[in-house]
Amino acid sequence: MIPTRFEYVAPRTAADVVAALDGESRLLAGGTWVVPEMGRAESRPRRVVDLRRAGLATISVEGSRLRLGAMCTYSDLLSSEDVTRHAPLLRTMASGVTGGSALRNQATIGGSVAAARPQSDVPATLVALRADAVVAGPAGSRRVPTAELFLGAGRTTLAVDEVITGFDLPSERMSGHGYVKLKRGGSSWPIVTAAALLRLDDDGRCETAHLVLGGVEAVPMTVDLTIMLGRPLGDQELDVAAARTVAALSAPWTDVLAPGDYRAAVAAPAARRALAMARANVGVTEGERHGRRPDCP
Repeated sequence: MIPTRFEYVAPRTAADVVAALDGESRLLAGGTWVVPEMGRAESRPRRVVDLRRAGLATISVEGSRLRLGAMCTYSDLLSSEDVTRHAPLLRTMASGVTGGSALRNQATIGGSVAAARPQSDVPATLVALRADAVVAGPAGSRRVPTAELFLGAGRTTLAVDEVITGFDLPSERMSGHGYVKLKRGGSSWPIVTAAALLRLDDDGRCETAHLVLGGVEAVPMTVDLTIMLGRPLGDQELDVAAARTVAALSAPWTDVLAPGDYRAAVAAPAARRALAMARANVGVTEGERHGRRPDCP
């Protein structure tokens, strides 16, 4: 039960959503964060702006770009052939999200990014995929690299009258991906996540490499893997890349799940496993990834 009174609106366009926003409004996406906070009276907005009728749950491909509506749920990602083909990392992330089918059907990728919780799966994954957030506001629409959205735990660069309407990301169908997360149990939030993408050239040398960790700092942490470019990816190269994770840490995140020093200790092993998975996935078809022969429908 929510103990406070509020106005409820459900706009049908992004422009109407923006028009309804002010400093006393609260956006409702999947509601997995907002509703519990309102139930505990931790959040007392004057107006709740429901995004579920605003047409923000589409998935499409335009050229070499994948476009995702902010209201896409984890189940939407899992059922989309476009996501499987162009961003298999997203599918892998969604398949293991904490919370089971109830959360997969309700929680949204836009809501996860806007909440900016260090322990959430989505932020670091979208940063690894080099996704741009499409943000609507009174001045129109703007694009922001997701890496530049996060200011700290629960804080973003979004203004009170702005809303994320979607995400635009390059196709990674030619890349190998790896996703690893460490958590206390099946129902707990992640302590550390590691998202990796690798692409090799025709000679088997590293052409592109991306590694982003979540949960280890207050915002997603990108690890510089320039050292891997132009080299074959043997075990030694992966060891060196994982070691750079430790060097990249500046302020390990502490919460009730784990202290910062523990997160710092497990960051490199998680990164190493994600990179090894990505290396193993390079050149693997979508059908092979999901246990089917390439010639199966």
